Amino acid sequence: MNKKGFTLIEILITSAVLFILLGALYSFFNSNYKILFEEKRKAYIESQVKSFMDFTMQSLQMSYQEKIEVTDGGKKLILYLPPNDDSKVEFDAEKSVNIEINYEDDSIVITKNGVDKTILKGFVKYFEIKKILYDNGDLESIEIKFKVNYDFKFRNIDKDYLIKYNIRK
Repeated sequence: MNKKGFTLIEILITSAVLFILLGALYSFFNSNYKILFEEKRKAYIESQVKSFMDFTMQSLQMSYQEKIEVTDGGKKLILYLPPNDDSKVEFDAEKSVNIEINYEDDSIVITKNGVDKTILKGFVKYFEIKKILYDNGDLESIEIKFKVNYDFKFRNIDKDYLIKYNIRK
């Protein structure tokens, strides 16, 4: 007897093998998608950290060196930048661009002339600003230490960062 077609057992075995292969492929693509999402998130956080560090260093370099203030127990940095019109070199608080960098609720808040911008919202686990002084009490440098938490479902990574700026004389 030559019959064309498949038997029920052949169809069931083929279906079972197909379901096993599809399950393995789904698991593979699903885990890769989760890793892709985590890597995108990590890249976004790292770009915000780099942007913050660059902005802070540039602001420190441009600021009036003798007017750099650290307040709120090392949680707030206040800088005064010369006005954009370059009319005076002397310090004038009313005409200066005022920048405040402070730590609030696991985030870094940058205030420039009264406008707030929050970055790294919920990712900053530690933040400290230190004034390093010479023996005579003059300001030598500013150190900003902070820890960023990359909170992922599968792995929890903390990364420490340091900004060190030496005061110009």
